Amino acid sequence: MSSAEEDSNDARDAKKRKVQRACDVCRRKKVRCDGGSMPGNRCSNCIAYNLDCTYVEAAKKRGPPKGYVESLENRLEKMESLLNQLCPNADFSKELGAPIDKESWARDRQSEHRHSMSSRSGVSSMTFGSGSGTTPVHKVNVEHLTSDEEDALQIDEVNKKMANLSVGYRFFGKSSGVRLVKTALDFKSEYSGRVVDERDFQRGQRDEFWTVHPWEVLCLDNHEFAGMHHLPPPDLLESLIDLYFEHSNLVYPLLHRPTFDRLRAESLQFSDDSFSSVLLLVCAIGSRWSTDTRVRLDDTTMWSSAGWKYFQQVRMARKSFLVPPSLYDVQIFALGCLFLSGCSAPQVCWTMCGVGIRFAEDVGAHRRKVYSSTPRVEDELWKRAFWVLVVVDRWMSASLGRPCSIQEEDFDLDLPVDVDDEYWENSDPALAFQQPPNKPSKIAYFIASIRLNQIVGFALRTIYSINKSKALLGFVGAEWEQRIVAELDSTLNKWVDGVPGHLRWSPSPEHAPFFVQSAVLYSQYYQLQIMVHRPFIPTAQKPSKLSFPSLAICTNAARAISHIADAARKHFPGRAFPDLQMPSFTAAIVLLLHIWGHRRAGQTSSGMDYTQEMQSVEKCMNVLKDTEKRWHTAGRLWDTIPKQQPSPFMFEPLPMNTDELGRMAAPGQWGGPLFPTQPAASQFDQSLGAVPGSNGLVPGGVGVGVDPAAQNMNVGGLGGPSQMNMFDALLAGMPTGMGADVAMDPMAGTGMNSMNMDMWSNMPTGYGFDDWGSYISNMAGQPQQTPGQEMPGQGQSMPR
Repeated sequence: MSSAEEDSNDARDAKKRKVQRACDVCRRKKVRCDGGSMPGNRCSNCIAYNLDCTYVEAAKKRGPPKGYVESLENRLEKMESLLNQLCPNADFSKELGAPIDKESWARDRQSEHRHSMSSRSGVSSMTFGSGSGTTPVHKVNVEHLTSDEEDALQIDEVNKKMANLSVGYRFFGKSSGVRLVKTALDFKSEYSGRVVDERDFQRGQRDEFWTVHPWEVLCLDNHEFAGMHHLPPPDLLESLIDLYFEHSNLVYPLLHRPTFDRLRAESLQFSDDSFSSVLLLVCAIGSRWSTDTRVRLDDTTMWSSAGWKYFQQVRMARKSFLVPPSLYDVQIFALGCLFLSGCSAPQVCWTMCGVGIRFAEDVGAHRRKVYSSTPRVEDELWKRAFWVLVVVDRWMSASLGRPCSIQEEDFDLDLPVDVDDEYWENSDPALAFQQPPNKPSKIAYFIASIRLNQIVGFALRTIYSINKSKALLGFVGAEWEQRIVAELDSTLNKWVDGVPGHLRWSPSPEHAPFFVQSAVLYSQYYQLQIMVHRPFIPTAQKPSKLSFPSLAICTNAARAISHIADAARKHFPGRAFPDLQMPSFTAAIVLLLHIWGHRRAGQTSSGMDYTQEMQSVEKCMNVLKDTEKRWHTAGRLWDTIPKQQPSPFMFEPLPMNTDELGRMAAPGQWGGPLFPTQPAASQFDQSLGAVPGSNGLVPGGVGVGVDPAAQNMNVGGLGGPSQMNMFDALLAGMPTGMGADVAMDPMAGTGMNSMNMDMWSNMPTGYGFDDWGSYISNMAGQPQQTPGQEMPGQGQSMPR
């Protein structure tokens, strides 16, 4: 072949390669481009939306093969070894520069990238560490600080110690564990004798779960394709809709299937952008459970990309805020929250929930008076949308340690009607919205979930509130916590007694949808038990006279969650259970802390077997493993649970009461009721419906007077219901009376020393992954205490 022919072929090949590549717009949006086969190389996407179809952006050059880089690294390592043999102890840092650590280099590059991203967006990110511009933290007498001031001081100290950690731009409140990281760092320094390094947090982390995927970044800038809706093929569309209603709408019943199908049949998705966005989000959420490879992005085989091709097309921001929000606008935010809960930054759901709730308030959807006295389809859809946002907001607020977007006294709409979708409409108006007798409803789950959710909100506003809020609401005095927990315990027991029969837990399901609903409901119930009782396990700095039963309640609740998780996996092998992520993770950590506690205390007497305890942990981890392919957070949670387990040993026995799920410890286990007299019935109990914001949601009310069942049951040893209604006081903002004095030794016979109790109380209550990574890496590395050996710090105050 001549040189001229070669040049001609090269030019022809180059021209061919140029037209076969995707245009600049399609490459940025990661969608299929047909420009190579179109006249003038202008793709159909750019033609349809009148965009400039250009091919000027240079393709990013791929780096050298990984094997080539590794071979160079190995060669360099051998050269350094030879050089060290020839010139031992020689320092060549002046000629070669400082040694390069791969992890530190990658971390610095990531930090530079984040800084540049922040500079471009004009957002000032949080700066951790003490630079020249930071205010020095002076030594302060901690004993004279209030808890909020102490929190601020400890968080400042944490920030200084964690100057190089990639905590990110998110705020995590007191319940998320920022203060607890400081204690974990102190433990690490005290027992390991070395300063904590970020590599301790990174061991065992899989890259795919600790990095932001490119499609998540690209979706932040989708203005080019706003309104450019490409629905799935008809067969896939029907499959995704069915999956959405089978899985997501079963737990968060946002949409009414008959209405949704009728609007699709009327082709509303082609004339109404808002409804089209709702349909796309339904497809995106349904994709989480789909096994059809078409739901993934075209350029990846990762199942975590499932649904993003539909989500990217949705405009989350409204075109105009002058027009009142529509029902579809609120549904879009609710569906967006449900989908993004599986992304690498699920904290965004908290923000989106708040916006969605504001939209609903803008049109008065939070007030009872805007609804008709007789049920109507549109009214019920508005109520469902509002309640879904409230439920998601409460659990996200609990996880992140942030305030809820709306409080109980701010809304008074009724609960959704307890009627399944197929019975809403009838040719005979008298028969509309009538559930057939003796037929359990699916919506009963959501109503029970809302009632439980109200208790979550009350716990967040009392146990985890800041000091200023506590003072305003009258939560002061030495025993207010005792009264709060007694109220919450009583309310939790009344709630579980009010769970409908078809939703009561049974490991052998008769009806699959009810089994799934029951598993989620009871897992969240036990998670709430742990959330309520964990802060009241005594510490060396803050001994509590009544808190040891809280330790047993936390452990038993964790075991119950593991049983539920295992039953769910056995009946639905390989199925993802996103709503069991957090309960399972919490349970696994509580069980491991229980094991480590005995290890550190040197317990050797017979009791609970190690293998059985570790099997319970494994059950929880299996749920996360099944879910991680589709939900990014599940993989992170799984990585956070330590892989280095303690060696087998025997445990001190603790009271167990997990056979009968849903009931707390019996009074005989803790010595009977702590309150000797029976207080009068609460005013809230007598006039439940009249209390603003109560909505009649909680059976018997939140914080009720004693009934015989309540008096005979001492929940966690914290006594029966208090002498004054806590929820009444919360809503009215009035100070409350004092409860009865109780004196007992919580440590007697427990085999638990103060260091062990500190470990329990320092467990993060939120889900900041850096917090958990720090805490667990410290706890797993603690030395075992032999019997009779005094741990450092015993008999004296722990380092503060």
